[in-house]
Amino acid sequence: MEIEWLGGSEADRTAVANQHEAYLQANAKFDWEELRGVYSKNPFATYFNLNGHVYEGIEHWIGLWKYYITQQKGGYWTPYEMKGIISGDMAVVWCLRKTKVDWFGSDERLSNRPNNQEFISRSTMTFMREAEGWRCVHVHFSDSATGKPRPGGV
Repeated sequence: MEIEWLGGSEADRTAVANQHEAYLQANAKFDWEELRGVYSKNPFATYFNLNGHVYEGIEHWIGLWKYYITQQKGGYWTPYEMKGIISGDMAVVWCLRKTKVDWFGSDERLSNRPNNQEFISRSTMTFMREAEGWRCVHVHFSDSATGKPRPGGV
């Protein structure tokens, strides 16, 4: 999937796009070892999950994935309408994404979305250049209001 870029060198654009894709691949199978090459190790990294909760640092997020792998089968979150900006040592990529989630666990589902039906979410991922390369220091995932009227028709 192509990202519409503002700023950054071709090398940085490629590196950030590769990290974005690496996240999608790791997320599709809750592969936390693969995630270690994408998410920052810095303790200030903060991640906002689609479930509405905040996760402080990579180990906190990995704990979530270790839970999810016992409760649901996800898949690849297909991105579209991708845009990104790179300025110095910071990069942000945002997009819409669609997927299905099959909740099979015995715990109560965390969403009122119909199970195993495609839905759309929004994704913003912030990357920072670190000694090891570009690493994600913040994500913000949220449900899309697809199909709902815009307030005031705006």
